[in-house]
Amino acid sequence: MKLSLRNLISIELIFSVIVLVALSRPWVVATYTETGFPSVNLSLSANQLNSSTNGLALAAIASALGAIATRGIFRRIVGAVIFALGVGLIVTTINLISNLDQFLGLQFEQAIGREVSGWVSETSNYALLVVPAGLVVALCGLAIAVKSFDAGMSQRYERNLSEDKQLTPWQALDQGIDPTIQSPVAPQLD
Repeated sequence: MKLSLRNLISIELIFSVIVLVALSRPWVVATYTETGFPSVNLSLSANQLNSSTNGLALAAIASALGAIATRGIFRRIVGAVIFALGVGLIVTTINLISNLDQFLGLQFEQAIGREVSGWVSETSNYALLVVPAGLVVALCGLAIAVKSFDAGMSQRYERNLSEDKQLTPWQALDQGIDPTIQSPVAPQLD
């Protein structure tokens, strides 16, 4: 596959959406049981455990649109932002995985009203999807920031004054030039 701007933006956008969907799925199902009280069951997504990952994924999607709308140094800046967002997705996901018990404790504390321990939890594998997808987003951002792209409007829509002399009136109209106006470069067309 050719490494074009369109391909990089498409890949970055697809993997950002994959991250966004994976963050909305249940990452952990936990149950706390205490004698004499009803058991408390929690099914939590990554968004409920730590909402910063969701914001990073949304910003990565918006940055893909920014890469389309910009050129030159501004596109390189947007590429650097996409790279930083991809790294941020990886770091926050790893932080969430490594501190999952602490995040679960906060959720149980809110649900029960006091600090508890001794719950049973089962985790899903969505984190294994988010980390590589965040890496792909970061690599796409790096490529956009480093590589120069000559993606602009087609040459067909750019006017070249040196060619105005050889145009017939119909060709001039096709090029968007008014053949009735005399230009200093080209002689008047009949």
